Amino acid sequence: MRVHVLGLGALALVACGSEADVAGPGPDAPAGEDDVTTSAPSAPAPASDAVPAAPPAPPKLGAPYPVVLMHGMAGFGKLEVGPVEITYFKGVVEDLAKNGEAVYVTLAPPYATSEVRAQAVAKQIDDILARTGKAKVNLVGHSQGGLDARVLASPGGLGYGDRIASVTTIATPHRGSKVADAALGLLKYLPASQIDELTNALLSLVQKTAYELQTDPTFRAQLTLLSDKYMKDVFNPTYVDDPNVVYKSYAGRSNLRSGIFACAGSTYPNEPTKLDAVQLPLLPTALFLEGGKLEVNDGLVTVESARWGTFEQCVPADHLKEVGQLGPSAASFDHVGMFRDIVARIRQAGL
Repeated sequence: MRVHVLGLGALALVACGSEADVAGPGPDAPAGEDDVTTSAPSAPAPASDAVPAAPPAPPKLGAPYPVVLMHGMAGFGKLEVGPVEITYFKGVVEDLAKNGEAVYVTLAPPYATSEVRAQAVAKQIDDILARTGKAKVNLVGHSQGGLDARVLASPGGLGYGDRIASVTTIATPHRGSKVADAALGLLKYLPASQIDELTNALLSLVQKTAYELQTDPTFRAQLTLLSDKYMKDVFNPTYVDDPNVVYKSYAGRSNLRSGIFACAGSTYPNEPTKLDAVQLPLLPTALFLEGGKLEVNDGLVTVESARWGTFEQCVPADHLKEVGQLGPSAASFDHVGMFRDIVARIRQAGL
């Protein structure tokens, strides 16, 4: 099994120069009456050593801006298992391209914090801007990919707000996920150094056999980032929104929950009669997140945690169906149509 990754180069920054003014001769000094011109023809002026100024860079192009899809935790570009090919955003790029959209998929370290992942994606964003000549991009992040996008745009992060028109997040744990808290709670009873060594070694092996991108996994740090307390006390106060960037969000609801109350206040209708049965691997975490309060969730992220900026809509899908992944039941939700709607709404906003 190997991963085919869309290669993105680095952007060559072109300095915008201006032609230097050429100084003219100074005012002629008045010649005296006794002055006599007797010399041989004057020698030619020495050639100038000045380097010609570079031509000014062409102006950046405006909207519509390219759409950039950013994957979540453990994400990938494209997996190939024999004749079977799996992409993270299953069928999305192909569908949007048919409608004339310029769509790109970035690749981030699968098991790392959003700070590390955003640094990796930043170079790819620069390359997309260089290729297209556009002034900005529209970022669409699923799960942790939405946090990566926020780090990129935030003045407290990489400060890419001048290059990002909008950040749209799908099932992103903006207020953490209690699933991460539970996992950290289990790890604290085990020797930290041994567990970290074991999990990181295991994930490194997974990457070597299944991923083209090779990085050093930092799984405990990644889980800490996704925990409720860290998101509330550290991440959100640090990575504040850029006021010049448009922020929109979507949430998934599953386990046969209608979300009548949890999804209230969304821009687009919730459609509570459309219910989703969570896929079996996510059933335990869906029930855990519901707790005694019946908090509506998609199996990994609650609706409340997924709200950020303008809350656009709840969709009847679990965390994996949102990108068309896992078993046959994933086809019960039209994730491609969801992405088509997301991009159409970005365009309607003039972005």
